[in-house]
Amino acid sequence: MALALDVDGLKHALGRWRDDPIASGLHARRLALAVAREHLRAGWDVAVGQYLARTDFIEQLERVAAESDATFVEVVLDLSPAELAARLASRAAAPSRTEHSVNNQLVVPDDAQRLVESLGSLRETRPNAIWVAAHGTVAETLDRLCTVLR
Repeated sequence: MALALDVDGLKHALGRWRDDPIASGLHARRLALAVAREHLRAGWDVAVGQYLARTDFIEQLERVAAESDATFVEVVLDLSPAELAARLASRAAAPSRTEHSVNNQLVVPDDAQRLVESLGSLRETRPNAIWVAAHGTVAETLDRLCTVLR
């Protein structure tokens, strides 16, 4: 019953989200917190996979876990700008999820350097975060992630 909570999926499920992507994104986060809270209180795990360079939503998720007596584990996937650019280009060439068509317009391979650099401050502001090497295949990254979560 572990839940993979997709904040972007919630955002894109909101009617007219494109009219105000900032407001709809913030509302999707509020919805995600409510869903996470309910799921954790029922005794099940929640995983939120999300690019988060600023800490406000991370801290909110951490509070929800604490309120629910759940263990909070924060993981940052560590990838070089070149590897991220290649993955973004691959996603743009062959989107595998509906929201990729939208996200491909918002984030392009040329953004990779800036995105990777934006995570650098997390090393100082979030010292308990676990950094997991995300190079190689998705399966290899998943294996490394599962290893640290055990």
